[in-house]
Amino acid sequence: MQIEFRAIVQSEYGAPEKVLRIAERQFKSEEVGADDVLVKVIARPIHPGDIQILSALPQGGPVVPIPEGTLRVPGFEGVGTIVRLGTNPEAAKRFSEGQRVAFFPAKGSWGEYVVVRYNSLLPVPNEIPDQIAAQMLINTITASVLLKAGHNSLKAPITLPVYILQNAASSGVGRLLTQVALDRGVRPIRLVRSNQSAERLQSALPGPPVYSTSDSNWKEQVRDALGGRKLEVAFDAIGGKAIDDLAEVVDDGGTIINFGSLDSNMGTNIYSLVPNNVALKSVSILSWFRLTDAEKQKDFELALSLATHHPELFEVAHEYEFGDFQKAIQHVSSPGKTGVVLLKSPA
Repeated sequence: MQIEFRAIVQSEYGAPEKVLRIAERQFKSEEVGADDVLVKVIARPIHPGDIQILSALPQGGPVVPIPEGTLRVPGFEGVGTIVRLGTNPEAAKRFSEGQRVAFFPAKGSWGEYVVVRYNSLLPVPNEIPDQIAAQMLINTITASVLLKAGHNSLKAPITLPVYILQNAASSGVGRLLTQVALDRGVRPIRLVRSNQSAERLQSALPGPPVYSTSDSNWKEQVRDALGGRKLEVAFDAIGGKAIDDLAEVVDDGGTIINFGSLDSNMGTNIYSLVPNNVALKSVSILSWFRLTDAEKQKDFELALSLATHHPELFEVAHEYEFGDFQKAIQHVSSPGKTGVVLLKSPA
């Protein structure tokens, strides 16, 4: 069996508009290993992290060289249908050709076809639409990793109630982090960067308090919401001065857990941590790969539960056709964007 398909590719790292193009690719059946599954991709999200990696920005982590004469296909997540299974009998027990699956991790989901290990697949029930299935794994896993890090940062004995503070609370990860925290009895306090965002988030996902950091007294508002209780953990997805600001609110000996930054926020003033003896911890999804298969499966099940019971958490900013990938990439970093940008494959 030989399949010809299109993929978004790069031969070097750099700005997306300069290094990305669509290329014709060929796939041969012998390229499917025993543990592999060939998936025809229906849709995939474009995450800020995808752009940081293909651009070789510091936020994207270590740069893996692209061997001369080869092409790299970006993307790690998506939803699709199984075209071919490898020979491992365990795969055949759990999956079948034609079945719809979400997948993570996979190398090259910005292609119309992708090869994925069978233990990186999650069957998708009919009631979960493609728009949610395509984006439900990476962000849920990130939220789970963050909460584990937050729990491990609490000082024993842990006294209830436990409060957390999170900026960028209207982002995809932020929304999931809030919900998983609530489900586990933790009380989030949410921060966004404008009053408009605060109103929108409180309307879409009511419950925990939301404050805008554009208000000069937002730190006092957070303290009032705590009602005299301690704040030991804050989550930061912005970097730079945002960390300095959180350090003024976290209680003595607390921890700020950073998991991202804006392109313009490359560092923080380390001395801002000193007055309250605040620890700064960096967490990424890479730590998830060190978990056991059983632990990873629990996060897959968590994603499925959230997608089933809280579909409102998986907002879509816009869906783009495959050929409009540059417009989709531009949308990811556009001001005021809410929700995840999706890139569709032709039916």
